[in-house]
Amino acid sequence: LLLASSRANSIIAHCTSMMARRKGRGMSMKMSCQRCTKFIFVLLLQSALSASPTIAVSSASTLTPLPQIRRGSSKSDAFLDRSSAKVSNAFLRKVADIRSGAIESADKRLSQCARQRLTVLLVATALFNDMLQLTMLLPIIHTLVTSPPPLGVEGNSELALGIFFASKDICQMAMAPVAGILTSKTSPNVALLLSTVGLGLATAVFAEATTFWQLLLARGAQGAASAAVMCGGMSLIAETHSANNRGSAIGLAQTGLAGGLLCGPLIGGLLFERLGRRNTFRLAAVIVLMNALAQLVLMSFAPPERHIAADAKGGGQDQKKGGKMTLLASSRSLLTNRDILGVASSTFAIHAVVGVIKPLSQVVLDREFGVSMVHRSLIISIATVTYFMSTPISGWVSDHMSRPHLVALSLGLMALSAVFFALRTCFGMWAFNICVGLLGTSMGVAGSSSQSLLADLVDRNNIGSYSMAYALSDVADSLGLIVGPIVGLFLSQRFGPSSGVLSVGALCVFLTPVMLRIKP
Repeated sequence: LLLASSRANSIIAHCTSMMARRKGRGMSMKMSCQRCTKFIFVLLLQSALSASPTIAVSSASTLTPLPQIRRGSSKSDAFLDRSSAKVSNAFLRKVADIRSGAIESADKRLSQCARQRLTVLLVATALFNDMLQLTMLLPIIHTLVTSPPPLGVEGNSELALGIFFASKDICQMAMAPVAGILTSKTSPNVALLLSTVGLGLATAVFAEATTFWQLLLARGAQGAASAAVMCGGMSLIAETHSANNRGSAIGLAQTGLAGGLLCGPLIGGLLFERLGRRNTFRLAAVIVLMNALAQLVLMSFAPPERHIAADAKGGGQDQKKGGKMTLLASSRSLLTNRDILGVASSTFAIHAVVGVIKPLSQVVLDREFGVSMVHRSLIISIATVTYFMSTPISGWVSDHMSRPHLVALSLGLMALSAVFFALRTCFGMWAFNICVGLLGTSMGVAGSSSQSLLADLVDRNNIGSYSMAYALSDVADSLGLIVGPIVGLFLSQRFGPSSGVLSVGALCVFLTPVMLRIKP
């Protein structure tokens, strides 16, 4: 620092002459060095205060002002003492200001971090309750449909059961654009709160239903609320997190979705046996409405802070033109953007394979392997456990590597799952277990990486609205679960069970290079 200073030559000359004068007066070399050191210290502090650099608070807090003028000192020593005391006092005042500012900024960072964690917890709880209400019916609905009318149906109960399960996906696909518009017009907070309330009311209808059509209506209402929960929850995380930590947040939030999928059938079966249908769904409705109340309290006292990186890049220009223009511009950009359509197509392909394997697995385990109902449930739970484990891990990984490559990996895993489904005829139950495990892992990797990739594409292309992108993804999700079983089961009846799964799995292979061409 001294050699780089413009006053380095004068400093060296002054110190040399001072040491010569001290030596001529008989002063020791030690005292001469102390005077020179004090002089250099004053100059350095003056330069530091004028430049205002970032000063380490921990080391600066231990400094104390230099002593005042001592008796018997020479004029030059008195000048150095006064200058050093004045500059060191100013230095400490500067350190105090920096320390107070650092503490305030640290408090703000901690507050923002705490709010982000509350946001992830809020969305994870909402997704958990959503999937919990949807899967609690799995061990119960067959008993309800086959019961005597008016709650049950006469004749073809299998057809009624298929219509009942399909109603959720149809209503979710139809209401996903409406949920995107609602989220864009209001806010993700409001959309998430209203959808949770709607989910609680739909669950209450299950408790008080007396006919099959009322059950069907409640199931459709659950599908509509599920679309709003997913759209509002993912939009809320995308708006409050930057691209650096968005994947981990979405992975943790979707862990709640996987937890509801894992716990729903078990909780529903246990409560149904002990409490009956009415008390089971009344209790479930109360839990969901308490979750809505908790969301309202958290949003009131600790509202999430929106991340404005997209606006800084120019994405907020359309928003200044009004909500109607923003919605039209977002929809037009979504439908013409190849990268976003590629991500939506990958979501469709993955859920189409899931939709084919889900009904065929029950037939294969029953007819080809003769597996009991309990053993069958344990085998299917392999997919749920791997989905639960892979979702947060893939979310964390998506923050440290290319997200398009992760989506391509999920497509490859799903295609490999279809291959092992066909290899069950050669390798038996082990191949089928690997197929189920790969299916859950692929869904976990695709869930966190594709949702965070959609938010990145919205920021990069200045679309401005996360909600419409997630609405498109929700439409692709539901459409895959509807079209996949229809096409796959038709091909399976014509050419065998494996042909339908392999045909839909080939779509995953076709889309893999499309995802690899997307720039990270």
